Amino acid sequence: ERLLTTPHHYSYFKIAEGCDRPCSFCAIPLMRGAHTSKPIEELVKEAKHLAKNGTKELMLIAQDLTYYGIDLYKKRELANLLRHLSDVDGIEWIRLHYAYPSRFPLEILEVIKERENICNYLDMPLQHISDRMLKAMRRQITRKEIYALLETIRREIPGICLRTTLIT
Repeated sequence: ERLLTTPHHYSYFKIAEGCDRPCSFCAIPLMRGAHTSKPIEELVKEAKHLAKNGTKELMLIAQDLTYYGIDLYKKRELANLLRHLSDVDGIEWIRLHYAYPSRFPLEILEVIKERENICNYLDMPLQHISDRMLKAMRRQITRKEIYALLETIRREIPGICLRTTLIT
């Protein structure tokens, strides 16, 4: 059974482990292995257990949230997982951490808009904005695509809080 190391009202909620991305600067695939998602049913059961014990906020984490489900369901299932988790009684806030920008699944924006307990918050590690550096880092996205994605996110969810990390 899971033991919380945070105060009981919030929990870092790991939905997957590992990464299949080829970023040149990152050792996660070597250290953690390939992307492996936890099944939706298992995550819902864990969320219900946490809620029963006083957890109000789930901070979804993975090395790459946006790949969630590809290994189990042969398609990205983050939007579906968010719907299931947001239905758990007692969970008042769900926050998304580490959403890779390349091939970002836009359908999660609809779920964020329709579910009041999913925070208008997104942690997206952009890492850089120079096309030369993005190519060298093997980030699989260009400056123009990043700007277009950010414009889409802001248009769909006005006032969203975007958090990022940059390597300089």
